[in-house]
Order: sequence, then C-alpha cells, then structure tokens
Amino acid sequence: MPKSRLAVLLLSLAPMLAACGNGLTVEVLTEAGEATQPVGDLEVQLLPFDRDSLFSALAAQSSEPEPQVPAELQAQFDSVQALQAAWRDAEGRWNEVRDSLRQLSERLNSIDRRSREYRELFDRFGPMEQRERSLNQQRQRTFDGFTTLQQATQTRLDSVRAVLQSWEDIAFADYPDIRDGLLEALGREIVYDTTDAEGRITRSLPGGTWWVHTRVAVPSGELYWNVPVDPSATDTLRLEPSNAERRLAF
Repeated sequence: MPKSRLAVLLLSLAPMLAACGNGLTVEVLTEAGEATQPVGDLEVQLLPFDRDSLFSALAAQSSEPEPQVPAELQAQFDSVQALQAAWRDAEGRWNEVRDSLRQLSERLNSIDRRSREYRELFDRFGPMEQRERSLNQQRQRTFDGFTTLQQATQTRLDSVRAVLQSWEDIAFADYPDIRDGLLEALGREIVYDTTDAEGRITRSLPGGTWWVHTRVAVPSGELYWNVPVDPSATDTLRLEPSNAERRLAF
C-alpha cells in the first residue's frame, strides 16, 4: 500500500480531537518484590494516534513476514517469570523468619538469663534459627536457578534480536514519514516528558484520545505500555505491572 493511502486509512480511524485542554497526570510504577515502586527519570510519550496500530499496518504491508520468537524460547521466557516469582516468594518467607529471629535475639539479650521467660524464649530460638537457615538456603537455590535461566534466555534473545532488527529496518522504514504526515493532518505534536522522583508527569493536553507510551526494563524482559486515555474524562492514569504488556526485551 502506498504511504499516502496508508496515512489516510490510519487518519480515518483516529478519533476526533476536541479543542478544549485538560490536565493529565501519569504515574509510572514498576515491580518491587511483591509491591510496586515509582520509576523516576523515565521518558514518557503522549501521542495523538495509536503507534501500535501504525506499526501493525506497516508490518501487514511488508513483503516479508515478521520473524517470530521460537515457541521454545517463549516457553523459556515464561519459565524465567515463574522462577522469578518463586524466588520472590522464598525471599519474602525468609525475610519474615529472619526478622522474627532478630527480634527474639534482641529480647533474649535484654532479660535475665535465670528467668523463666529466658528459658522459654531460648527453647524457641534453636528451631527458629534452623528454619531461618533452611529458608535462606532455599532462597539462594531459587535465585541461582532464576539467574542461570535468565542469562541463558538472554543469550538466545541476542541472536533473535539481530534477525528481528534487520526485518524492522526494512518494514518500518516509512514510519517517520507517515508519523509526520499524521501529526500534520491532526494538527498535533507528540508530547515528550520525563517522570520526577515520584514517577509522575503532569501535562495539559488538548481534548480527545491520546496514547501514553513508555517501557521499563525488568529482569525477565520489559513492561510495555501504550494506553489510550481521554484527558477530558480522566485526570490521572497509573501505568503499573497489572496494565502493562510483558514483553521479551529486544
């Protein structure tokens, strides 16, 4: 399909943009054990069109099909995620017992060794210490398994990356021209900003649908966001692991 026809097609699918402006706050959170934490100093793009749809249209028009990640490599990637979750679970259980052991030790050091309370607490100390040691060994084994498989997966990803990069250089060569044509037709610009220490940006945007795009590296790949939002209807958008697409990192 000629570039001009592709641009017209994508523009016809783009939502109409209202004239009024609205403030939008975007907060980016990444994984932190079983919780989340803000991501500071991260570039966030706010686009007046769906970049994923544009790349999909270009891929569909490519003379060569997009190289696919081998099924066994995807399965290996899934196994990395499962081992990561198991390691975090083991880390959490070990931390709980370690903290309890530390508190028990501090209590023992603060009371009379001849007291009944001391003897009762001391009887609990040995089994708790043994459990802490066992959980620590389990935590380390799980971590070693996770990192070993992660490194092996990354090595295979490097070889796939070269093939995919070569295909993208050809298939997406027209992206800059079509993007610029879309922006001119829409009368909009891509808004770039960087998150603060709290993982936030706040920008005033013309009304209508915008797509908020960014990505964050994680041990098992990356968290990828391309989330539509209408600032006239939503004043705060949280980008977090639960609404991210988890991708292999290329």
